[in-house]
Order: sequence, then C-alpha cells, then structure tokens
Amino acid sequence: MRRKNEVAHYPEITNFIEAHLNSNFRSKGIEGVSIYWKNGELTSKIKELISENTEKCACLQSYCRKTPPLNLDIFGVITDGKKFEIIVLEIKLRENVGLAEWSQLVGYCLVSGAKYGLLVNIDNGGSPRLMQMLQTERHISHIHTLVKEESREHLLGFMQWNSLTHNFEYSNLGIVRSLSELSGQIADGFK
Repeated sequence: MRRKNEVAHYPEITNFIEAHLNSNFRSKGIEGVSIYWKNGELTSKIKELISENTEKCACLQSYCRKTPPLNLDIFGVITDGKKFEIIVLEIKLRENVGLAEWSQLVGYCLVSGAKYGLLVNIDNGGSPRLMQMLQTERHISHIHTLVKEESREHLLGFMQWNSLTHNFEYSNLGIVRSLSELSGQIADGFK
C-alpha cells in the first residue's frame, strides 16, 4: 500500500482543528464566527475568500492589499465579519522536523502577520535540537514584533498528527501546547 503524502492529510487535520475551534466558540457562547481554510498563495486565496464570502470576509480587504504573496501549506481565516485572525499551518511528513521547518513557520507568520502558527509533523516528532530549543528558548515560540509602529504578537506551537487515530499528539512544545489552548485564545479574541 502506498503511503499518503502530506497534502492528502490536509482535510482531516483542518477538520479536526475546526471542530475544536467551533466547540470552544459554542462553550463560550460566541456566535457568528466562521472558519475558512485555504492552501497555496495567501493573497490570491484571500481575494478568493472575499469574493466567495463577501459578507464575512470583506474585513480582509485591507489585509489583502498590504500582505505580500506567500505560498503556505494551509492557512485558516477565523472571522465574525468585523475582525479576523489568521492561523498558519506548516504540515510536514518527515522522520523528524528541525530548525529549518521551525524557521519556515516563523518566517511565514512574520511576513503574513498571522498571530497563530503550528508546525505539524505527521506520525513523527521533532529533532532533538528543535525539541531542546522549544523547551528552553521560549522566545522562539512567543514572538513580539513592531511593524510600522504596530505591535504584533505571534504564538507558535509544535504538534504531531497521528494518521491512524486521526488525532493530535501534543508535544507541549512552543507557546501553543494544545488545540484547547489555541482555540481558547482565539475564542477570547472574539468575545
């Protein structure tokens, strides 16, 4: 039997995350929030979202104009039609992921301005060096930047996706250690 590539896992991963987010929104009494997933070039896919969901995604127009082109594995837009959050998912199917993959996630979040980012390795963990750094160097997963006098915060985490159980295995690495933590932080932004 031929093993699936990482792209084949995108739907199950995004569906799982979306279910967690929606559950958290419901438990906090937050209504009217929609979640949209896209993969590929960020600005063209945002324009696509705006044209497909004008009422909910018109708030992304300014963001789309000032964001440079960027090819992403997956990104999610969480919006209530007035405000939005972007989450970047960097999905890998490797024996282990290391600093190169972590740096890629950091770069994508900085360039896109996304507040949330997850590095997800399918069926495997991280390199010993990455694991050690994420345990001891908190600042590489909780990043503060200043862009044109605007303060930005980037909250990143590392998780494993188990393709047999279709569930996340948490590594407790990075500032975002679980989907419950992630969905709680995002939901708090929409109260």
